[in-house]
Amino acid sequence: METDLKIKVLVVDDNNINRLLINKVLTKWGATADFAENGVQAVEKVTENQDYDVVLMDVYMPEMGGIEATQVIRAKTEPYFQQLPIIALTASMLSSERDQIEASGMNDYILKPFDPQKLFEKLSAFQKVE
Repeated sequence: METDLKIKVLVVDDNNINRLLINKVLTKWGATADFAENGVQAVEKVTENQDYDVVLMDVYMPEMGGIEATQVIRAKTEPYFQQLPIIALTASMLSSERDQIEASGMNDYILKPFDPQKLFEKLSAFQKVE
């Protein structure tokens, strides 16, 4: 498996163990990771920095979940917020959830616990080509 990712990822998950696991995998691949614990923090970081290549967004979190956070980000008119790839992290995928994820403006989803190979494939699609 190719393991070189030139990408900056914002990982949004309220579970510290999930953040640690994803960070370990991303670091191994050479990606840069930043973290938020809920949708409120995610919106703040995306708005302040505007340098993420992709966001991994947990769907269910306290304060503000991933669906709502994505809707807030997509409501901003600048192209960065419209085009930023957002991948849902979710433990289950019912058809109603898939509809919510698509309707919110998320680009894709990955099931937790995540398969590193699938995560790599999804993230590599958003990598900056140099």
